[in-house]
Amino acid sequence: METNEQTTNSDQTPAKESNSSSLMYLFLVGFALITLLAACSMDKEEHIHTVGSETWETTTSADELPTFLSNHTELTSELYSHVGEHAHMMGDLPCYCGCMDGTAIDEAHDSLLRCYWAQHPADDGAVTWTDHSTTCGICKHEMEMVIEMSNKGSSLDEIKQAIQEAYKQP
Repeated sequence: METNEQTTNSDQTPAKESNSSSLMYLFLVGFALITLLAACSMDKEEHIHTVGSETWETTTSADELPTFLSNHTELTSELYSHVGEHAHMMGDLPCYCGCMDGTAIDEAHDSLLRCYWAQHPADDGAVTWTDHSTTCGICKHEMEMVIEMSNKGSSLDEIKQAIQEAYKQP
């Protein structure tokens, strides 16, 4: 009878080893999947992050709009789509929403362009957008003025004067 018990126990050992191998395989596959998901998540975090009160998102070019615009109106997306073609003017225009003064958590902006681009195009063409102007009526209105007046042939000085007349305190 002892012989039968030994045979039964030895027959179960390969089954236990097979179960252990299966569990180890599942563990390794699960670990690989978690690692892959974490790596993909980290890549996304590099392109979208918060700085002060702003969300910044890097795209491959000025033609690729940030994904955060999907939460805003079509007008807002349209205004952002014109930044690349008007950046040369926007960098010389003040913004009158108060952002040029800065706050306790946000650095001062240096121009209207900074209300749309947190960082200018890099050598590879990548642009870091900011969501600052998505909720700012003054930034949007100034951008509308830039687009409208430049389409009519107005000079930078004429656009600057019109924006100043619309917003500058006496």
